[in-house]
Amino acid sequence: MGDIDMKDGFSLFDKVGDNNIEVSQMGDVMRAFGINPTNAQIKKAQDSVDAKDPKKRIGFNRFMPVFETVKKESKPMTDADYVEGMKVFDRDLVGYLNSGELRHLLTFMGEKLTDEEVDQIFQGLEDDNGNVQYDELIRRLMKDA
Repeated sequence: MGDIDMKDGFSLFDKVGDNNIEVSQMGDVMRAFGINPTNAQIKKAQDSVDAKDPKKRIGFNRFMPVFETVKKESKPMTDADYVEGMKVFDRDLVGYLNSGELRHLLTFMGEKLTDEEVDQIFQGLEDDNGNVQYDELIRRLMKDA
């Protein structure tokens, strides 16, 4: 993500139009920029900008050094982390999900995929019962990332 893209992303969180965000939004912006900071890391970042008031506003140039520091401290998510997350949807902990339910999640939640994109992702992963082993799905997606 380039500097211009990040400035554009940062500006999406500016609710006032003054090219600043509230300190309370720092964690949300960091997540939007692709890292997953802990609450402790967010609190430390907020404290580092001397923000006693969560409504205090900071600009992009003040935010970026703090973001870079948190980014260096954050460990990247692994395949195992994503597989663990998929277990939330695997009520019986059997290692697979119904492809229809998974398709619904992928096309209606978060960053929505098209049916064609889901077809491409599922190609060769669905079994005869219409299930997808999510560890294989994660491996495939992570390989292409």
